Parts: sequence; structure tokens; C-alpha cells
Amino acid sequence: MGDEEIAKESVFNNLVQTIYHQEDFDFVGIALQEVTGLRKIRWRFAAGNTNERFRRIVLRSGIGIAGLVVRTGEPFIENDLEHHQYADYISCPITMVEHLTNAVAIPILDSDQLVSGVLLAGYRNHQRVTAHSSHVLQEYLAHSNNF
Repeated sequence: MGDEEIAKESVFNNLVQTIYHQEDFDFVGIALQEVTGLRKIRWRFAAGNTNERFRRIVLRSGIGIAGLVVRTGEPFIENDLEHHQYADYISCPITMVEHLTNAVAIPILDSDQLVSGVLLAGYRNHQRVTAHSSHVLQEYLAHSNNF
């Protein structure tokens, strides 16, 4: 692993920890798209996680919240996830594994303005996410030294 990759990982880990400790989200995570092969999407960094099962989730574009955000490049904001039409494990594994009821996710863009990952935050109780929640995540991302 090169110095740039180590620095990138440090930035993402610090970003997740900072958001988790400064905001009131129950879970904060980052999923990154692999740059080689099938471009799988994996959850790499998390804070507030209940276990390590999130690390075993492997997605592709269009599958799960992270896959949807990677494919569309648009934020995802959803409340009442357990009643969402795609609420099963196959469609939203991170919400099932972490027992999230409400979540917001935004794309992480690389230097070429292509979606390289997803920053997600959510609640296990019935506290609602809003467009403001998305804006909060975007502000943190903009002020990080992301790649």
C-alpha cells in the first residue's frame, strides 16, 4: 500500500469518526468502489457499528444504498427503511446488518468528479433524516482532504 493510499484511508477513517462523534447519528460509514476488476463496492470504514458484519458486504452498482448512490451519483434520503419497497437484505444489507431505520447517503467524488464511494449516516431509532442531514454530510466531506 502506497503513501497516498495510506493517507486516503486515514482521511476517510478520521472523517467517519469525526461525524460520528460530533453529530448525533447512530452509524456512519464509507463504502468505496474498487478501481479494478468488477468494481465491487465494499464498506470499508464505520463508526457506531454494532459488529463487524458490515465488512463482509460486497455490492455492485445499483444494489443496496451504496450501489444506488454510486450508479446515480445522487444523494439518498429515506425514512422508515423497514417499510421501504427494497427493505430486504439483498437490497439494503447495510441497513439490515446495522438495524438502521432511517438513512442518508451522499456520493464521494474522486479528482475526476466520478463517484468513487459513498458516505452514509443513519439512525436506529425513529429520528428522521432530511435534506439538511445530507447537507451536513456534504459539508464534512467538503472540509476533509478527500481524494
